[in-house]
Amino acid sequence: MRRGDYLNIYSMEMKSQIKSFLIWTVSILAIYVIFMTGMYDVFMSSKDVLEGMLEGFPPALADAFGVHFDKMFSNGGFFTFTFIYISLCGAIMSTSISVSVFSREKRSKCVDFLLAKPVSRARIFMMKLLGVATLLVAVNILFIAATLIMFSARISEAAELSTLVWAACALFFMQLVFMSFGIVYSTFAKKVRSVSSIATSFGFGGFILSALHNLLEKEALRFIAPLNYFNTEAVFSTGGYEVKYVLTAAVVFLACIGLAFYKFRRSDTPAV
Repeated sequence: MRRGDYLNIYSMEMKSQIKSFLIWTVSILAIYVIFMTGMYDVFMSSKDVLEGMLEGFPPALADAFGVHFDKMFSNGGFFTFTFIYISLCGAIMSTSISVSVFSREKRSKCVDFLLAKPVSRARIFMMKLLGVATLLVAVNILFIAATLIMFSARISEAAELSTLVWAACALFFMQLVFMSFGIVYSTFAKKVRSVSSIATSFGFGGFILSALHNLLEKEALRFIAPLNYFNTEAVFSTGGYEVKYVLTAAVVFLACIGLAFYKFRRSDTPAV
């Protein structure tokens, strides 16, 4: 089969997701811009007033949301606070796109049509995977660019800007993990009725696990809390991610993709 025929699968998946991609990208960037333009300056200039107000904030609730008042009044602290909401949107986005791409034929009941084409299942899987990954790379390039623009006037040292970019990359790494969740779910599920409800369930499920870890401070919980694998607070304090959780994320990602690939290649084509 010609290379162009393989690329047709890739381009088709890209086109099918362009609307969803644009909506999610605009949403993530809009939330980020609102935080940075509408809250940052007021937040930083009102430190004494806010500290007095926050003293009465329930500590348990603050811990659940990963809010550390003693570190919030800094560039890194405010970015970490903002990233809580960005990561939730990013998790839902990556799960939504991956589920949509890998379950499209199931939902439209045309799996037999796709697999009857003169192209191997491995190639189909890889083209779909490449399509999802491309969209995630695109949104993260825009997010990193927005981060540099928003903080360029507030940070003068190149080293601090470099650390900020490294922290912003946490969104991409985290999205890869949730992408693998969406792919393995789509390949094993017999029916996928609602992409949005599945993606939202994965996103908020990750958020709840993250909140439990922050609240209970049990290290074992962090290994099952994917939103906490790439801690931006650790990047600002140590200059990098925590190795054991990066390795955990890598194992989870490879295991999910490996299982999905095996299932995709060997699953029976349903009769319609």
